[in-house]
Amino acid sequence: MSFADDIKSLPVLAGALCKGLSALRPADRRHITKRQSTRLAGSVDLDSALKAAEPAAPRWDYVIGELRQAGERLHWVEVHPANGTSHIGEMAKKLAWLHDWMRKTPLHGYERRIVWAASGRSAFNSRHPALKGLANQGLAFAGGRVTI
Repeated sequence: MSFADDIKSLPVLAGALCKGLSALRPADRRHITKRQSTRLAGSVDLDSALKAAEPAAPRWDYVIGELRQAGERLHWVEVHPANGTSHIGEMAKKLAWLHDWMRKTPLHGYERRIVWAASGRSAFNSRHPALKGLANQGLAFAGGRVTI
């Protein structure tokens, strides 16, 4: 299977796969870019696609599929405020939700990168001690921009 096939196999994500980075909401586009050499399998706005099914859940924003010679790699990107340490707790809840949701799907088996992009000014950097716990769970803090 492929990223595109696996997305299409999930009824809750029916019709959510978009070409390139076109699933990104306008406010988030400046935070997520791709290198010219990167080939994409598509993107999904998970937050919007899962809103009806899980309205109260701390849903993750996006999953972006990258095509590579060694196989596809998924970039799970959350664009979220980082202007205070309270946002670290919010991200911990979102990350726990993502790990739980991902385990229930065929998307769990892919090589992955889980990234937090600050939606505005950040009160900390990727080496902030409060981020260590999230880093141990696989989350990377990218500051204001994620490059794929």
